Amino acid sequence: MSRLLLVCAALFAALLLASCATLSREQCEAGDWRAIGFNDGADGRPADRISSHAEACSEYGISVDNALYQTGRAEGLRVYCRLSNAERKGRSGERYFGVCEGELGVAFARVHAAGREVFNLEAELNSLDSEIDAKLAELRRGDPTPEQVAALTRELTILQTERRVLELRVRSADQSLSALRRQEENRLSQADIAY
Repeated sequence: MSRLLLVCAALFAALLLASCATLSREQCEAGDWRAIGFNDGADGRPADRISSHAEACSEYGISVDNALYQTGRAEGLRVYCRLSNAERKGRSGERYFGVCEGELGVAFARVHAAGREVFNLEAELNSLDSEIDAKLAELRRGDPTPEQVAALTRELTILQTERRVLELRVRSADQSLSALRRQEENRLSQADIAY
């Protein structure tokens, strides 16, 4: 029994390690380092991602072509480092690893942070909506006493007031994001930097 358990644990560990690898054996053997670098850049992956690839491929005795990888990554970063992408990634709650450089990097970080603020406020709003729905379900369920109805009604009134305030905050954050993006586009345009 213990031998079977040991074999299962070993298989689980192997599967876990394999799932952590950034590249498969086939990808390492194909060695399309420029394309791998491009994809990492276009996804906004940090520069140290190449270390993970090197580690994954070293298991198969394959080394990374750093020059080709860096060329591809630079091309991918030109795709990633756009203000429209900063807004989209921020609004979807994705993490930014500070990969865009110079003034474009400053603008990207600002727009991304403003987009992330909208994402966070919308997440709060969704959470509040779930809480309101739960209270409404509680009110409809069974046969609540008049005291329970009064308590739930008070709670719902407070939650709905909080929701209206939060809706205003979301709208304000959304407007601030749009204004900030226009401001950063103008700033970059004046500096003759593509955005």
